Amino acid sequence: MVFYVVNGKRDTIMTKLYCVTGYKLHKGDPIIKGHQAREMVVQEAKDYLNAELLKSAINLLSPIVDNIYRINPVKDSAEEYRTTVSSLNSDNLEAHLTVDRRFRSYTLEFDMFLDYWEAYIAHHKRIDHSFDDELIAQYKTVFRILTSEAYDSHVEYQLLDLIRNQTAHVQSPVNRIYVGTNGNEIYSDRDVLLANCKSGENKKRILKAQEKEISLSPIVDVTEKCLCDIHAGLIDYQIDNLVIKEAKTIEYFLKYTISKGMLCQPWLLMEDGNLQTMYHIRDMKAYAYLMERISKKMNV
Repeated sequence: MVFYVVNGKRDTIMTKLYCVTGYKLHKGDPIIKGHQAREMVVQEAKDYLNAELLKSAINLLSPIVDNIYRINPVKDSAEEYRTTVSSLNSDNLEAHLTVDRRFRSYTLEFDMFLDYWEAYIAHHKRIDHSFDDELIAQYKTVFRILTSEAYDSHVEYQLLDLIRNQTAHVQSPVNRIYVGTNGNEIYSDRDVLLANCKSGENKKRILKAQEKEISLSPIVDVTEKCLCDIHAGLIDYQIDNLVIKEAKTIEYFLKYTISKGMLCQPWLLMEDGNLQTMYHIRDMKAYAYLMERISKKMNV
């Protein structure tokens, strides 16, 4: 065992710092001459521990940042659909095919978003070993509650669920395009949907309750909002667990980044014992969003 000696005497504090950090202070030299040198080495140890805390916090936060971006393809495809619809100046075949492709793209992103989260939760134990079976079960319950609430509360969500099943079997959801001075609109025919519906009577009743022509744009708008709410709820669950399990590490990270004015620039690397900021443009917005949510929960 290494013992640190200051002015010829064994120094308990320095020895403990070495044991805790595993870091050979002052270039590994266990003999420290004078109290000024001792203070320098103590500060070196603190810097080392702080850097380790910061790196640990970044490792904890990175998976959540990755998940924050999972909603972006849904938003992008919804916006592409809206842009295409608003720019139409004809209801010809080319317009039908273009809008049909945009709507199909949105339904695909809708499916992929839900599939991603379902798989992520099911296999989360492999990603975060601190998640036991009970926490995974709770996570699945949160997912089920959020998706069920969206389905039960919004007929648009129910209609998209029906329409996307038909688009998967090559049935076009676009039956009529209206181009007008007050805005364009895309319609799906209720009777065509009913004729091709392979679902049970409960879902057929949803279709029968609709107007002859079903407007697709409100379906995109409402379901996009539903997925954003589902996404926010799932991210909140991750944040809540992180705050509970790693409160001290995350609190230190928040206070450090706030004190340094780096709340939006949290990537830090150790180089020659100095903390340096790495600017990752892609992550700044997500980290700022995440830090704001966490700081509110922790009252930091």
